[in-house]
Amino acid sequence: MDAKKIGAFIAAARRAHGLTQQQLAEQLGVTNRAVSKWETGQGLPDIALLPALAAALDTTTDELLAGAPAQTVCAPEPDGVDGDILAHLPGRRLTRRELDAALLVCRALPGQRTARLLLTAAGLAAAGFGVRGALQAFFDGSPTPLPVFVLLVLGVLLLAEATLSPLLAARLRRDLGRQAGGTVYADRFCSPAGGQRPLAQLARVQRFPGHTVLVWHAAPAPCAAVVPDDACTVPPQELARCLQNAAPAAYAARPAHTPRLLRPALALTLTLAALALAALALAPSLGFAGSISPTGTLLRLRRDRETGVVTDMHSGQTFAYPAVGRLKKQWLTSDCCAITYQTTDGTTHVHLAAYGDRGGGGYYYVEPLLQGAWRQYESATEPGLVLRKEPGREEIFVQNSLLTTDYRQAYTDSVQFGTLGIALCDADGLPRWTVVLGKDYDASNGVDPYGSLILCPVSMEPTEAVTLHYYSPEKQQQDKDAAQPQSTPAPAPAQSAPDAAAFSQPVDCAVRADGVYFTWDGGATCSRAVDGTAGVAGKEDLEPYLQTENAAAFLTVQRVKDTQQVWLHLTRDRGANWQHTPLATWEGVQDVARRSLGFLDDSFGWYALCTGWSMGTGRGAALGTTRDGGVTWQACAIPGESSSRLLSGVVFCDPQTAAATLCDQNEAGWPDVYITQDGAATWQRAAMPWDDETLTDAARRECLAAQDLYSLDHVCALQNADGVWLLTLAADPDGGREVVFAADDPAGPWTLQTVHGAD
Repeated sequence: MDAKKIGAFIAAARRAHGLTQQQLAEQLGVTNRAVSKWETGQGLPDIALLPALAAALDTTTDELLAGAPAQTVCAPEPDGVDGDILAHLPGRRLTRRELDAALLVCRALPGQRTARLLLTAAGLAAAGFGVRGALQAFFDGSPTPLPVFVLLVLGVLLLAEATLSPLLAARLRRDLGRQAGGTVYADRFCSPAGGQRPLAQLARVQRFPGHTVLVWHAAPAPCAAVVPDDACTVPPQELARCLQNAAPAAYAARPAHTPRLLRPALALTLTLAALALAALALAPSLGFAGSISPTGTLLRLRRDRETGVVTDMHSGQTFAYPAVGRLKKQWLTSDCCAITYQTTDGTTHVHLAAYGDRGGGGYYYVEPLLQGAWRQYESATEPGLVLRKEPGREEIFVQNSLLTTDYRQAYTDSVQFGTLGIALCDADGLPRWTVVLGKDYDASNGVDPYGSLILCPVSMEPTEAVTLHYYSPEKQQQDKDAAQPQSTPAPAPAQSAPDAAAFSQPVDCAVRADGVYFTWDGGATCSRAVDGTAGVAGKEDLEPYLQTENAAAFLTVQRVKDTQQVWLHLTRDRGANWQHTPLATWEGVQDVARRSLGFLDDSFGWYALCTGWSMGTGRGAALGTTRDGGVTWQACAIPGESSSRLLSGVVFCDPQTAAATLCDQNEAGWPDVYITQDGAATWQRAAMPWDDETLTDAARRECLAAQDLYSLDHVCALQNADGVWLLTLAADPDGGREVVFAADDPAGPWTLQTVHGAD
């Protein structure tokens, strides 16, 4: 018996089982020095200890005495091989080069290549969606949502696994660590741990300088073994011949080379990319926001999270008011961006970030440069939007037509931003329009300015900037002279317009098959048919319908298949010119069931719309106000949280105070009453008599039974009479009984005062 061979076998088996010499000695009841002598070949175990030693090492006494595991040779041995043993894997730590070599070979397997491609595609998709969400949050100036962070982290991890394969490397490291003390035979790979892998089933064999890598298919990752040249009992060439004979399809007959993964460079690249993505995702949460113009100009903003103050990091200027919510950014020119925002009181403001000047030098005052007339289109009869500043007057007029004499949209207050633009403000100091000098603007000739102006309404909703061109006095006169012969249109045939008998009031309208006509003199004259009203069956289709001494306004609903659109038709010059404005569009919901429309004066007005409700589609609702006579409209918050109740009415007492009602669709009962005192930015539930929580359902139904009232439907009026608030509700959509409630505060509590009308 070869004592050294037996000792080496005992040592290898002990290490394969994860035992120390002390632990093995304790199991056998001997000293650790005895075990050390066995393994170094200085002695042999007592014959009585052989069964216990074989059991502890999970082997047999025959294998112990032979100093090697039992062998079964299934393949012919290559020529020149002395015995069955081809290679013995020594118990040592793998080098980085050997691990890299095994990782390269495993990654080259078809299954691993497919997995890496899928991981790369999934990582790029997740990172792409994450970057899109982060950019959207950055441009909106709102915090990055949590799902965006998840997508970014997931994308980086998937790309790291696809490029660096850290999970595969970890599995290979564990697998290769178990090969210590194993032996490669002519037909299989064996290890003292009990694993046997036939060489004929090898997936890949590849030679490297100083070692050979063997790879088998396995789940979830390939198994590998590294055979160092200095561990072979035969020359490496003989080992290569044996492996090539055992698995010719898996043998890589390519020149040996030093494995290079470039993992540090890849890891550094991924780390930098991850840091960049983290900075992008965290920027909105830290108050940073920005935008990029089509020509590459970068807008950089920073908002203080505690005070809401926004700073333009390019110029160092701060916004005039603290901002809440999102920041709407719109590039009016390539070097001027309008940032629209709302403040804590719900009002809308604008800041212009300018990055240049016009002409040879900077302009210091923009307002004087607007003198004259500027129009959107070249047509004299259809000029579109017109901006006008007459000499000697402070007002700046924004009109829909140059030829009209209606100067209702006059602005005397303006705020300049930088050297490129101003904001036109109303009487309350709120901006309504922004005016920016165009890129081609040039007033250096000192006579007529050359170039264009950019005019854009101020709103948090999507807006369209309009380009205006200078309209010289000579050109104005030419157009007026050319239009003079056509100033009096030829009278229409008598049968095309309704006569006086079609109107019942001095100020009235008539509905015919070809459209809607209006009169302000009892039918002596009437307007042409209003565009977009052909097919209206009767006056009920126009409700709510408003007509005053010189103006008229009404709503129509146009439906095409599943899409319905509500239009506002408005005139302020007795039908000479009509403004047609789309207020709301819905798809797949029921028909519009409730409509409200009103004006407090020539400037402030409102509308409220609501469709019917169904289980599958819900309802559609819209509410908006205007402060410029209906030229532009701003969407407002919808009162109430329940989507199953209809917005049955809205009335304003003043531009800041209004009441709204929500009612059930098909059931009689009491409405929910809401009050706003900030221009419909927020709504508060009002305390009505039937809202008492101490009432039972029966008592709530009977709370106004003494006045023979069992249901109300919608709000009709809200007034402030010498400090006492009066709220009028109607008993049904057509009017009927009107009930007046009184309160010291709009939020209530409201108490019944009077009842008007019969059942």
